[in-house]
Amino acid sequence: MKQTISIMLLALFCANCFAQKDGKLADIEFDATTYDMGTFPADSAIVKCRFVYTNTGEAPLYIHQVFTSCGCTERSFSTAPTMPGKSDTIFVTYNGTNKSPGYVRKSITVHCNTKKEMVKLYIKGNMLPAKVTPVEQVEIEE
Repeated sequence: MKQTISIMLLALFCANCFAQKDGKLADIEFDATTYDMGTFPADSAIVKCRFVYTNTGEAPLYIHQVFTSCGCTERSFSTAPTMPGKSDTIFVTYNGTNKSPGYVRKSITVHCNTKKEMVKLYIKGNMLPAKVTPVEQVEIEE
């Protein structure tokens, strides 16, 4: 068992050394890491936003995975490499349909091949209750 673990650790170490043999790494910089959705009514509970990032490193940037903290938050991103000096976008949609009104804060976790392997992004806002249309009362005579 110890031998298997040792071999796996050695293989992981060697893979890391070969991946960085020229010393060049990708690096990611976002224009903003938090998007404020502001105040929005529950009847318009779908809010779209985007996070623009730039590869400020010297190697191609690959986004491996993007996780959201809730099923009410969807994401879309390119799996193509972002070359050094170039920019790309991660699109995020929050769907608060059938959710309780109130303060909203969701996280988006980006895993990539950069110096810092994980970056957290956030969306926040305040969802107001849906507007209630008053119903006219009619008296029924018997």
